[in-house]
Amino acid sequence: MGKLESYRRTYKKYGVNARALQYTSRQAQEKRLRELVADIDFEDHRPIGPLARRGKSVLDVGCGFGDIIPFISEKTKSFEYTGVDLVPEFIEVARERYPNHRFLIANYFNNPLMSKHETQAPLMTKFDIVITSGTLNANIKNPYTYRKRAIKIMWERSNEIVAFNMAGGHPQPQNKKGNRVYYADLNKIVDFCKSLTTNIIIRKDYSPNDFTILLFK
Repeated sequence: MGKLESYRRTYKKYGVNARALQYTSRQAQEKRLRELVADIDFEDHRPIGPLARRGKSVLDVGCGFGDIIPFISEKTKSFEYTGVDLVPEFIEVARERYPNHRFLIANYFNNPLMSKHETQAPLMTKFDIVITSGTLNANIKNPYTYRKRAIKIMWERSNEIVAFNMAGGHPQPQNKKGNRVYYADLNKIVDFCKSLTTNIIIRKDYSPNDFTILLFK
């Protein structure tokens, strides 16, 4: 079963719920979203002007229902948010919930610059902040190749910060055959991130099998 079909199946089963996004619970999702934004300064400190009034640009890859928006709003009231997700049903819900923000149907890691539908405008080349939650957990062939490529894509298309979370830890949790989630070795991911920047924050005390990494330019 492909990723799109898998999410459509859980959405049909759970509706507008964290379980549809394949989190174990709403509490588990919220904990990860709080960790993701904890060390990010979303305030725009640029000189007064059109860009400053609009706020920092934020790209949320695999945005689901736009659930991270309230967490960003707790830190700033002025930001330019774009959410992308490959599941049209998720985007439809997100647009209804947050009509003042932009949502696009797109498989960002396959094609970072274009939306999936020709009726949608293409994505900006770069965003100030690129974030993603729950998109780098799949148990697929060559799991590290996929994760490293995704991180590099986000890094190359961010102006300031990349923030992501991932299932795993160090020592690496055991991966069971047939499990939907692949638990990555934290040290391997950190080593790759250090090839991009030495300005890194690692948050791992909130869960034995999950970690959050922030990369700063």
